[in-house]
Amino acid sequence: MKKTIVILMVLLSATMFILEVSKMHANTIELKALEFVTPDQDVVYRDYFEVGADLSSLEIPDAPEKDGYVFVGWAVETPDVMPDHHVRIIAQYMQSQVVVYEKIG
Repeated sequence: MKKTIVILMVLLSATMFILEVSKMHANTIELKALEFVTPDQDVVYRDYFEVGADLSSLEIPDAPEKDGYVFVGWAVETPDVMPDHHVRIIAQYMQSQVVVYEKIG
């Protein structure tokens, strides 16, 4: 019985040592959010990327339709590389107006 307890204590100590060594050698990964939102702050797309990640092949989402407005584009271009801060890109809309001319005479 004593032998079993000693073996378990040695295994527990070894496991704790391995965990502590692993913590010292762990690499932290800094993730930042990339969001596409409407002017009302409704999220169209959100994902998290590591700082410096290549975004050049990211597919830009379609903006939702808005009654009485036409989508004209996103406020800024998507960066090619993820910067070291969160990025929020807002959809830009233009009011759609219909003008009716009546010919008199």
